[in-house]
Amino acid sequence: MLIGAGRIVLDFYNNDDVPLKRRQLEELCAGLRKKFNISALEVADFDDPERCVIGFAVVIPENWKTASARSLIEKICETIDQSAFARVMVEDWDLLSHGGA
Repeated sequence: MLIGAGRIVLDFYNNDDVPLKRRQLEELCAGLRKKFNISALEVADFDDPERCVIGFAVVIPENWKTASARSLIEKICETIDQSAFARVMVEDWDLLSHGGA
């Protein structure tokens, strides 16, 4: 199987309301889970109101071509960039292979 994993850092410039950040992150992650059937969650900098760090993971069948799997991960990152309430500062993702021949 293939596993796509990513870490996205958002800059929520001039925000000083941590509960607002958490609500908006939860809405963003819920939308990603619904659209792509992935795992997505805030993973770091929980108490920094201006910095949001999202981690996501997706399991992909091994019969998919690598190009298709990469395209899916890129589409997830593009969706985050287009629908996020804050500016994407860092986009780091990788495609891993586990098991199989």
